[in-house]
Amino acid sequence: MKYQINILLSALFLVLMSCEKWYETADVSHVSYLPEFTLTGGDFISLIKQDSGEYSDPGGVATVNGSQVNLYYDDSEVDITKPGLYVVYFYAENTEGFSRTTYRFVAVTYEDVSGNDLSGTYTGTLWEEVESRVTKISQAGLYKMTDVLGFPGYTMPGRFADLGDGQLVLLPGEGYFGEYDYSEGTYTQRTLSWYVRFMSDPYKGLEIPVTWRKKE
Repeated sequence: MKYQINILLSALFLVLMSCEKWYETADVSHVSYLPEFTLTGGDFISLIKQDSGEYSDPGGVATVNGSQVNLYYDDSEVDITKPGLYVVYFYAENTEGFSRTTYRFVAVTYEDVSGNDLSGTYTGTLWEEVESRVTKISQAGLYKMTDVLGFPGYTMPGRFADLGDGQLVLLPGEGYFGEYDYSEGTYTQRTLSWYVRFMSDPYKGLEIPVTWRKKE
């Protein structure tokens, strides 16, 4: 019996010695760093409509773990002769082929909007007890708002751009009810109006007309 045990121990020892150590063959995990972006001029740019010409994006820098990598983008869709909101998408990838994208909004305005000021406190027209604070955050006509929907108890913060001539664009965003798309709208000295168009389930495709009235 003792002889059999010795044989088994010897065989086990030979097997263990013939195997590679676990820490030499284990699938060692590691951190994969994704690209980070710094866009020259930020994620929003406003330009006054031109009679002719082409848009040239100022670009930016993409880095992976502190090292600069190639940054690709296409600004050909921006039409500086036609007022509206355009999107320039940026793309970069790390050495392992993992990619990441970001984007910049480009607003082409009807006129110079730097002197306009739509900031203030607004109340909803459907639920007058709901208030939202509008703050001007850029002379280029960019505003942030504490609530763009106006549904009691469920705030959805967002941003909008002044295009001049009483026209504005609600920028895409995300809130309590999910993501919402960009939407063209209008404004006067006393009101802001747009549609909140949901993009994610269970409200995907739902459009809610929203009007805000400025408090006295």
